[in-house]
Amino acid sequence: MGKPRKAEDRVSRASALKRRAYFAVNDPLHGGLLARIFGAFVFALIIANAVLVFAEAQAGFPAWVYSAFWVFGVVSTACFGIEYAVRLWVSDLAHPALSASRARVRYATSVMGIIDLLAFLPGMIAWFVPMTAQMFSGIRVIRLVRLIKISRYMKGVRSIGRVLAKRRHEIVAAFMVLALLTVTASVLMFQVENPVQPEKFDSVFTGMYWAMTTITSTGYGDLVPVTALGRFIGFCTMVLSIAVVAIPAGIFSAGFVAQFKEEDAESAKQANAAGGASADDGSLSGDVTVSGGLDEGDPISDRRPDRP
Repeated sequence: MGKPRKAEDRVSRASALKRRAYFAVNDPLHGGLLARIFGAFVFALIIANAVLVFAEAQAGFPAWVYSAFWVFGVVSTACFGIEYAVRLWVSDLAHPALSASRARVRYATSVMGIIDLLAFLPGMIAWFVPMTAQMFSGIRVIRLVRLIKISRYMKGVRSIGRVLAKRRHEIVAAFMVLALLTVTASVLMFQVENPVQPEKFDSVFTGMYWAMTTITSTGYGDLVPVTALGRFIGFCTMVLSIAVVAIPAGIFSAGFVAQFKEEDAESAKQANAAGGASADDGSLSGDVTVSGGLDEGDPISDRRPDRP
């Protein structure tokens, strides 16, 4: 209760403009019409920029289309830069336990803060620094990080992040087992197949490529063991991979089930609390109405039988 109350106090003490900016970038659904419009605009801008990255790589468009792409990129960069500045400005409201300067440093150094910075800074640098074609291509690829910003507006993506955070130890252990199987299979396959087909299995890294395609059941068919021992190693790798790959899937499934149950319980708790508050308000208003009527001389209390 202390931290939410402190956050509410700091928000209430802020200016009206800063409160609107805070709700617009952090809680559009509870910030009024303008905040919801701003959230929808940023959401659409993120999607449009993801489509733009693929469209710019296509050849055959007229020159005016590429000019429109460039103008849209400039406008998007400016919009994301303004959004970053606003988030930096209202970060003291998002972190009420910290001072204003420390809250801004915390946002700037957070994962989402760095993503927000990368969403506009490379494109803005290109306005003032001469760039080669390869550098422009790199900037276009970096712009794909803008897609991560969409996680703020999608509950499902946030749930995935919470599951990864809660199950990180189990997930790391599962992938370590997967990595151990990959390395072991790649080294054994290289040692067995390299003397027979050195042009195919020319290094341990080639064996690792074979191991990954085998473990993930991809099986391109470009690398195939031809010796009896190599085929036996491949057989053992495929059998073990069934169990090893199933471990992360089970961890993720259990994590999602637990997360959804927790969210449902929290929603039910909030609904019950809201219903109880409404019932209390209704009973209180009913008591006031009845008592007021009696004090004013309710005809029911003062009525006497009519005498003939």
